[in-house]
Amino acid sequence: MKKSFSAALLTMLLISPSAFAGVASPIADSIQHHNEMKGQHDSIGIPGKSTEVTKALNLTANDQMRFSIDTLDLKKGDIVSFTVTNTGQIHHEFVLGTRDKIEMHRKEMQGMPNMKHSDSNALSLKSGETKTLIWKFTSVGNFLAACTLPGHYEAGMITTIKVGNSQ
Repeated sequence: MKKSFSAALLTMLLISPSAFAGVASPIADSIQHHNEMKGQHDSIGIPGKSTEVTKALNLTANDQMRFSIDTLDLKKGDIVSFTVTNTGQIHHEFVLGTRDKIEMHRKEMQGMPNMKHSDSNALSLKSGETKTLIWKFTSVGNFLAACTLPGHYEAGMITTIKVGNSQ
């Protein structure tokens, strides 16, 4: 009984980031990073609804570190369904954001390359996997979709997204 209680307590401590305040832990780092990223994509838009999609795009991510679409021209208010297929053999991501936020996120990923995303502006794709992200662009500006895994962004795995006025 004492042994199983100790094992349960140890397990709880290992998965609780607050239990290790100030101590480096991959799980705690990932949770902290996820919490820091919440709301950082608000400047480009919000998650969209499938019933309101105005543009449907299919693209691929490949091991030559490219997305099949280099540049997108959109309008403020567009609700885009991005269906992304990883045609490569390695893991890829598709993350929407401003250049500054993508750059910040890319640098953070260097220290946490195995972190999994669950943010509404990001897809994490295993080899052969297809996922869809629906996004409503609420701001005018130049944005990016990028793979922020170490080395991928630097190799050019970026799509430039230009959002103009809806007129």
